[in-house]
Amino acid sequence: MEYKIPDRIWLFRMVHQNNLAYLLANGLHAPNPNFVPIGNSTLIQQRSDYEVSIVPPNGYLGDYIPFYFGYRSPMLYNIKTGYKGIQQYPQEDIIYLCCDLHELVASGVEWCFTDGHAKSQFTQFFNDLKDLNRVDWQTIYATQWNNTEQDLDRMRRKQAEFLAKGDVLAKIIVNIVVFNKKAQNFVDNVLNLLSLQIPIRINKQETKNDFYY
Repeated sequence: MEYKIPDRIWLFRMVHQNNLAYLLANGLHAPNPNFVPIGNSTLIQQRSDYEVSIVPPNGYLGDYIPFYFGYRSPMLYNIKTGYKGIQQYPQEDIIYLCCDLHELVASGVEWCFTDGHAKSQFTQFFNDLKDLNRVDWQTIYATQWNNTEQDLDRMRRKQAEFLAKGDVLAKIIVNIVVFNKKAQNFVDNVLNLLSLQIPIRINKQETKNDFYY
């Protein structure tokens, strides 16, 4: 099935706020022994040796920085609720690093993207921007994404990913979305320490409550 491609495509990288200073100073893929992981730790480990089937860029999922095309993901819901034993964090601890797809592609990084959760056996990989019409944009931007009797595949499609191989420089970040004023103050302090100017957007006030639960 083909879908209408949005005029501008955003990419969202969710991280714990305690990782922000290191990522801004060293890049989004730089190894960090003190990195605070979020999400399903078993799944994160399994991605390390899960093969990316398209050539180029090939390799393994663990070689890539994953970005979501959308926000308010199943992953964030699981982090908020601790569903299935996932490490639970307050939503104000989770921030979005937001990038423009075309700017990231123009930076020269190797990349591919998927039409659903990258580790699903039903998911397809693509390396041509013309195939962005294979991504279900309506579901990507939907705030309700649970599977239904009429659509048993909606959750997988909601989690479509853009995968950037290797290092992504922090200068590619267009803005940062945070949960509330407290989180904004935290991020603002980090930016000041690094002498960086990246716009900060607060959920509800500036995003119509789209990004968090």
